[in-house]
Amino acid sequence: MREVLVVGAAPVPHSDAFYRELLASAPAVVAADAAGEWCAMLGRVPDVVVGDFDSAGLEAVDRLERLGARVERHPKDKDVTDLELAVAVARERWALPVCLTAAFTDRFDHTLAALGLVLRAGADALIVEPSWRAWACMAGAPLRLTLARGTTYSLLALERCEGVEAVGGKWGLDDTILEPLSGRGVSNEATGAELRISVRGGSLLVIANDAEV
Repeated sequence: MREVLVVGAAPVPHSDAFYRELLASAPAVVAADAAGEWCAMLGRVPDVVVGDFDSAGLEAVDRLERLGARVERHPKDKDVTDLELAVAVARERWALPVCLTAAFTDRFDHTLAALGLVLRAGADALIVEPSWRAWACMAGAPLRLTLARGTTYSLLALERCEGVEAVGGKWGLDDTILEPLSGRGVSNEATGAELRISVRGGSLLVIANDAEV
């Protein structure tokens, strides 16, 4: 992979092999809080670990520093999540796109915030998980993807999106308005042709099930 990998502390259970391979392929790794020691356990010491360490414990800081990780501690009372801090570090230190992983849980509020974060993580930001992928598509930055024929994908607007164009799927969109969390773009099907998506105003996520990176 060519992206800086930003790792949350919520991996999908029984998926260590997937995450181990992802970590090994990343040019750089930034871990949020308890994800630092988990990454190290899987064989990749993060370049930077960021957080308040309320879930990892302060003793984790010493262990990670001994392993060679740079640790940035923040107070527990703050206006941003540890994952947001990790993305900010990734964007400041490396001139590379950002990839988020292990950041989605049954805490629905945290998951929504993490989905929104990828839209603020810069051009070419994406999400990679064992059974799904997501890409940001913003005004002025059309998205081109090649998905295997039959792959289910959705266009999910997290804000009002105008002028949405989508070509290459079973059902297309032409100068369409998608309201926030609208079902209009949900459950499309890839035809095997190149998928081209653009939006004139706003930003959305393209989410594909069981898609290859």
